[in-house]
Amino acid sequence: MPNAPAASQGTTTAVSEPLAESGLSIKRGILTLSPDHGAFRPCGEQGDLLLVDQTDGVLARTFAAEKDANGADQPLKLYMEAYGERVTDQPAPAGFAGTFLLEEALYAAPDGQTRGCDSPAQDYIVAARGNEPFWSVEITEAALLWRQPEEPKEISIAAPLNQNSEGAVSYAASNDAHKIEVLIEAQACQDDMSGEYFAYAARATLDGKQFAGCARVGE
Repeated sequence: MPNAPAASQGTTTAVSEPLAESGLSIKRGILTLSPDHGAFRPCGEQGDLLLVDQTDGVLARTFAAEKDANGADQPLKLYMEAYGERVTDQPAPAGFAGTFLLEEALYAAPDGQTRGCDSPAQDYIVAARGNEPFWSVEITEAALLWRQPEEPKEISIAAPLNQNSEGAVSYAASNDAHKIEVLIEAQACQDDMSGEYFAYAARATLDGKQFAGCARVGE
């Protein structure tokens, strides 16, 4: 799985960059799913790219209820983070600025539910969170930051260690007071409260107490 940084929940409006062509970089933008086609508008751009979905329609299935609520003939708009690339070796289809090959959807939420393209660019390796009990963790190369409503509300431990295995990566960090372990697995996950889609599931342990949730990777 990817081992690179993604976004913290800051309040500064991001300055969007043109869509990077490399399939290894995370693409951010608005996905529109219409009855007869899909389109992707990268953050910071004005033109839509015709969507070629190589994921077997995972987002259409995940958000089928949302689409039904909007009406079968109405397009569904999602903020999406994904791996994919712009097609550069053929003319753009009529009415589109180009074509976008969607290779893997990493995260998606109904447009307007989150800050979407207005959120800062990712600055963590991975971020995970879960509900009941509520918890979140952000992992960077420098530190692991744990947050929860009850005490201790915030724990920061420097220099987390990671270990990769097939389809998963684990992180561990400890100090004199706490030990935290986080396992990120390549398994689709949907937040049971917000409905957001994540390509990764997460399990965490804080001082022996277990937590479950979903995870979002960054650049």
